[in-house]
Amino acid sequence: MTAGAVKAALARAQASLDQARTELDAAMLSLASIDGDTVMANAELVALLLRVVTARRSLEDLAGPASPSPQPARN
Repeated sequence: MTAGAVKAALARAQASLDQARTELDAAMLSLASIDGDTVMANAELVALLLRVVTARRSLEDLAGPASPSPQPARN
């Protein structure tokens, strides 16, 4: 992949992640107005959560993780 293609792919992946996060934020704000502590996620919310995770992974695959995740200690 050329440098220009990578840059374009990164821009698309970032835009996808930004859009998914915006939609997730809106969904979470609407849940805040529901009385009570327990809320069940419907299929649309689960799909939105998966979209955010997928978009983030796509971005990380293109750019590489910002920093390595700490590995749990093994006994």
